[in-house]
Amino acid sequence: MPKQIFISIFFVFIYFSELNACKIWAIISKQDRSLNIQSQDELFLINEQLGVYYNQSQYNANGWSVLQYPLSQTADEISVYRSALPANYDSLNYWNEMLSLFNDFHSKIAIAHLRAATSGASDIPNPHPWVFEGEKTFSFVHNGGASKDLLYDIITEYGINDEWLIQNPPQTFGAGDWKSEGWSAVVDSELIMLLIMKMITAQGDVIEGLNIALKLMLEAGINPYMINFVFSDSDNLYVYGGVNGLKILETEGYYSIMTTPPASASDYTWEPIASNELVVINPNELVRYPTFVILENDNSDLVIPRNPKLYNPYPNPFNGRISLRFDVDTLEPAFISIYTIDGKKVFDRQISKIDKNKGEIYWSPNSSSASNISSGIYIVQLISEGTASSSKIMFIK
Repeated sequence: MPKQIFISIFFVFIYFSELNACKIWAIISKQDRSLNIQSQDELFLINEQLGVYYNQSQYNANGWSVLQYPLSQTADEISVYRSALPANYDSLNYWNEMLSLFNDFHSKIAIAHLRAATSGASDIPNPHPWVFEGEKTFSFVHNGGASKDLLYDIITEYGINDEWLIQNPPQTFGAGDWKSEGWSAVVDSELIMLLIMKMITAQGDVIEGLNIALKLMLEAGINPYMINFVFSDSDNLYVYGGVNGLKILETEGYYSIMTTPPASASDYTWEPIASNELVVINPNELVRYPTFVILENDNSDLVIPRNPKLYNPYPNPFNGRISLRFDVDTLEPAFISIYTIDGKKVFDRQISKIDKNKGEIYWSPNSSSASNISSGIYIVQLISEGTASSSKIMFIK
């Protein structure tokens, strides 16, 4: 392969590796004001965020959505726009919906999501933000991934009590109930939201409920890196995740949250959250809980659950067979899957005990069973104990 072509492919590979994931954007106005912002500097920053977010949608093939909360509790209910198309294929609606947030005096909070499906039906309008109606209207967007079966076990206390799920059927657009024909359409993020709401309802307090729900997930082996989210109780934003999973910008009039913010030359700085940190934002202040969940028998300041390890695939890029090396617990089930950048699964294998001892399997897109595989970027995902490790590979025919 000519050196120039190889170098070009290498930089394309690095570029795509930063872009292929769900993206979150949220904003909350300060001092109970509306999002009808008049400052030219702040409007410039918002337009910059919306433009970058729009461009990111080309790598998130499974739709986009935006939710807005009204300024007044007596105003109309929240409004949610959902699309099955990437925002860049739905540009008129994207810009109409997003810019309308700032063109009237009714909105105080907006939460948006670009979806790159890792679980559940991928051909439906983006089900994020998940909405739960209680004394207030709660909402939730998520970037990451967790085992649906593991989350189901946590919510039902390992099959002992499924009353909470019976009371709250899936929101995935009438696809069916929790454990029959609808299960394949259920998204892991909805299960996380329902676990959180179960604990908030039991505790009667958002902070306590979030703490217990996250503790249950971390103790089960799910890493904070896989639970990046923005949650709202109609008045506040609760931001949580792994290190650098989400970043926050504060201006005179609002706070913004983004997964991958623009590289702005302005005087404002995007501050990352730390691993296992909860940030609570309301119209009057921002409060940080640096180590939000402390596990029993954990003497460290940071919660670092044991993770499966997926080593760098080799060779990469490749045009024949690629070696996928890993390190997992030999006693726990483990799986390796490979996806296209738009979320289509092209390879799926449970790792045998022999493979675990070897620490390596191979994938060949040129095999007869994978003859329709085209050149491009693919995502390798290793899942064990409800925790995932991922890597990007490039196949060249």
